[in-house]
Amino acid sequence: MRHTVLYPLHLGIPLLGAAVFLAYGWFAGRSGPGLLSGYVEAIGLALPFVISVVCSGNIRLEEENHFQIFLGMNKHRWKNFLTKFCVLVGMGFLSIAAAVLIFGAGLGYFAERNPAVRIPWMLYLQLTAVLFLGAVPLYLEHLFLNLKFSGMVSQCVGVAQFLLSALFLTGLGEGRWQFFPCSWSARGGAMLLQNWIYQEKKGGIGGRERMQTAGICLLLLFFICVIIGTWFHYYEGRHCND
Repeated sequence: MRHTVLYPLHLGIPLLGAAVFLAYGWFAGRSGPGLLSGYVEAIGLALPFVISVVCSGNIRLEEENHFQIFLGMNKHRWKNFLTKFCVLVGMGFLSIAAAVLIFGAGLGYFAERNPAVRIPWMLYLQLTAVLFLGAVPLYLEHLFLNLKFSGMVSQCVGVAQFLLSALFLTGLGEGRWQFFPCSWSARGGAMLLQNWIYQEKKGGIGGRERMQTAGICLLLLFFICVIIGTWFHYYEGRHCND
């Protein structure tokens, strides 16, 4: 991957996204939780499509040698899949962390002029964790789509997931978004921010609903891992022409 666009992509998108939103906040005179909420939702909405593009580019490298190295360089093929998954997830985590922390540093500059909009760094770390954990099943799904079908199919699904995630940010997502992994990052980040604002104003709320939501997400993630892991055990490659 050293001579591909995958590394620049993971660095350029966080820098560009943070710069655009900070510039908007500067010229529009907006800062604080409102601007951060819009930024977090934008990251969550973009993740399904960006991940589909990243996975498509990575699997295209395997297509060039007809999956021979990917399927044949190790006696236990699941190790190859796990290695690829961990590399992509690791780069995704660094990219998400850079996007959130760079933006947090910019908002910190705004807070020097207006202490009322100061946001604790612990919240940025929590947002990074929520956005990243919501993206983990998307890597599994799009690796499966690219290996089973093609990059075009994966990117079309990524666009559909983007639209579904945007829809589930509205009231239509109440009680449903937990069952659609594509909405976990956007909706989870929005809920975390809302909970922080509510705590600041009301003095805290119970966490029973959050525990139930986390349980549903973890159970679905477990089933996704089992299903895709079982499928890959019998995977023999595919034709390399879309």
